[in-house]
Amino acid sequence: MKITDCHVHMKGPINVDELLRSMDKNGVEKSILLSTCERESIDATRENLTNTATAINAAPDRLMGLAWVDPTIPGMINLAEEAITEMPFAGLKIMPDHWYVHEDKLEPFWEKMNELKARILFHTGILYTFEDGSKFNKPIYLEKLLHYPDINFAMAHIGWPWCDECLAVMGRMLDAAGWDRNKWQSYIDITPGPPPYIRKQAVKNAIEFCGVNRIMFGSDSFVPTDMTLENQKNALADYRRIFDELEVSPKDQERIFSGTAKELFGK
Repeated sequence: MKITDCHVHMKGPINVDELLRSMDKNGVEKSILLSTCERESIDATRENLTNTATAINAAPDRLMGLAWVDPTIPGMINLAEEAITEMPFAGLKIMPDHWYVHEDKLEPFWEKMNELKARILFHTGILYTFEDGSKFNKPIYLEKLLHYPDINFAMAHIGWPWCDECLAVMGRMLDAAGWDRNKWQSYIDITPGPPPYIRKQAVKNAIEFCGVNRIMFGSDSFVPTDMTLENQKNALADYRRIFDELEVSPKDQERIFSGTAKELFGK
């Protein structure tokens, strides 16, 4: 079964060969690296993107990337465009950091991303860092993107603890697409997220409400902190168990484990 991990944080330079060996042990075909978060500096953001691009270029058949950008940093529109059009990134990673997606000042950014048909993975849900930042990351604020129908986006962590709100946004975006699933903008990244006591129910609800074609697997691993990818290994084991208990067919499991990420990020 093909597996793509859509959610691997790159916190600094890595040994690509070591990463690939760990992926092989876990049976993972591809990992999507999220470049290191930068909250203030355009130059530091560019350096982070360059480091991640170097890793991707070392193994382009096994590694993909999302450029972590903060749209409120001056000059970020141009750098985000460069990341998508000139660097080896399949899309963007965005985490609203004490700003809301619907703020007027961000209109030029979303307009450019819509023009570029950008693919974006948004953090949604609780944050254990970034001060009191969780309130800016509720899924409902992504409703704004219905005005930018050429942006496709995923909501990470099933929006935990706002999992029902995440599904409500999925329904809202399908309605905005005229119930045409080919024009449906939104996806769900089931990266934990929901803690063990609620994870199975949250995944069950997402599958029943959205269907497996809108759901993709991620582990929330961190490299080089965990170059053995133990977190990836554990997440895979947990979701395999959950899918078996929910009687998800092997075909549908493969869709979640790899097909949806391939569809969204185009590789």
